[in-house]
Amino acid sequence: MIKKFIEFVETLSESKHKNDDKPNKTDDGKKVSGLKEVIEVVGLGKMKAKLDSGNTAQCALIVQNFEEKDGKVTFDFNGEKKEYEVVDHKNIWHHGKSTERPVIELDIKFHNTIYKSEKVNLKISDLTGTKHYRCRMLLSKQFMSRANIVIDPSKTFELTDKKELKKKKDKNA
Repeated sequence: MIKKFIEFVETLSESKHKNDDKPNKTDDGKKVSGLKEVIEVVGLGKMKAKLDSGNTAQCALIVQNFEEKDGKVTFDFNGEKKEYEVVDHKNIWHHGKSTERPVIELDIKFHNTIYKSEKVNLKISDLTGTKHYRCRMLLSKQFMSRANIVIDPSKTFELTDKKELKKKKDKNA
């Protein structure tokens, strides 16, 4: 009896590992992602992103500060000065107040697909702890719809591997 139970448990374990490389899908074919995933922003690199289903506006890139002048916006990103053309402005209602944010276009690579000219607003926020737990980008509901994904909030890094972030650090060491 114990031998059969052990065989049963081993069978379950083997079948789980066989499917680890295959993302779960819903009945309507949507991929199931975790609350956080790794994305790559062309020109900025790989970073953690939070899939924010409450965000109906646009994706947001978290920066500490930015300066807007003559239709362009500049900001520091991981020690490098970046400059982008401002394509729009978006009023965002957040924490009981409305703020106007500049909008830029970025190419975002997620789960082996590049999403061209994605409109992204710049959100000013403290970056303390970003390396360990915070995300540099919030992905909007519209982005998730285009990417054909739904979120399992009890999981993280379902479609991507968090170790991809460490690889970049190792190369620069």
